Amino acid sequence: MTAALLPSSVTRRGLRRLFVIAAAGLLGLGVPQWVPRLLATLPAFRVEHVTIVGTRYVPADEINQLIALEPDASVWDRVDGIEDRIRQHPMIREAAVRRDGLRALSVVVVEKRPVALVATPELRAVNGEGRVLPLEPFEAGLDLPVIQGVTTLEDDLVSDPDIREMASVLDRLGRADPGFISVVSQVESAPDGYGFFMLPAADAGVVLLPRDETELALRRVSLALGQAEEEKVARADARFPAQVVLTPVEGR
Repeated sequence: MTAALLPSSVTRRGLRRLFVIAAAGLLGLGVPQWVPRLLATLPAFRVEHVTIVGTRYVPADEINQLIALEPDASVWDRVDGIEDRIRQHPMIREAAVRRDGLRALSVVVVEKRPVALVATPELRAVNGEGRVLPLEPFEAGLDLPVIQGVTTLEDDLVSDPDIREMASVLDRLGRADPGFISVVSQVESAPDGYGFFMLPAADAGVVLLPRDETELALRRVSLALGQAEEEKVARADARFPAQVVLTPVEGR
């Protein structure tokens, strides 16, 4: 019965060779260019399951709608069209589709990361480029720093360059020290740098960082707070070259 579904040129011996080649391909080894086209015609490689990895804000069913597999789709079909469709989603930055065994595909997506809330005048989530993301802050449960100021939008881009700059800084600091960003309540522009107003759980009430080498300055702040005698300080100012000035909390 199975032989009737195979191309007439494929013999039993040839079929065994194809399966060996297919196994090599599934293991990441090189195969001739014509082999995937032939394997895609075999029912043994029909896609029965798709795993989606990397979503936090985008519902999996939205990704499935963009994948849009045909009923006879094979794990050996070209996937660049699928990846392009997924990338069209306004919350997806990158997508990759990989074979995952004989009958399954794995779809790995990288979402655009919200880093702050800005007033437009309503609060909107933005990424590190200062672009508004299609997320409702409260419905998505976003717990992000608020950038001080009110801005307008040019399409989906924040028009205020200072707010865009602070969004970029939050993005970089969030990658360098996620724990710090998790306790930032608000950020604003300050003379020669940025002012971060912290949540009560933080070791400082306000952290001031320079515009240049901001990540390095944050590391200096972390070291200084770790060595401080006080459990909490009112302000940690790292805008000075190679030093951090700690201001104690009044009354302590």
